[in-house]
Amino acid sequence: MIDRIVMFWQAIQARNWETMRACLHEDATLSWWASGEHFSGGDAIVHVNRIYPEGWSITLHEINPLPDGRVHSLVRVDHPGQGVFFANSFFTLRAGKIQHADEYWSDCVAPPAWRSEGALPGYRQEGERRPPVRP
Repeated sequence: MIDRIVMFWQAIQARNWETMRACLHEDATLSWWASGEHFSGGDAIVHVNRIYPEGWSITLHEINPLPDGRVHSLVRVDHPGQGVFFANSFFTLRAGKIQHADEYWSDCVAPPAWRSEGALPGYRQEGERRPPVRP
């Protein structure tokens, strides 16, 4: 299970759309919950990734099998000129292929002024927003 998800992210980073497609079940679905977008079918999922504006790079930071059988991954996407983003993805697999993915994307932004050192006990702000890469 985990190997399939690693292969999926590696294929996207390499822009290897055939390998990406091979990771997806024929009737796979994808939900981008932050924007309310949903994609149906493996070909549609590959297409939206293929036409995404170029220049990004993906780093897989974490991958975890979950007790309910799904697999969670955390990736960082660096897109010069656009920003830094993180995606938490929850994958459901069927017959060794991705059947569904729920993805929750966020961007890296400065915290609001009311959250600052001195204003909140125990507060610390990391300058570099880069979680550790875990094998």
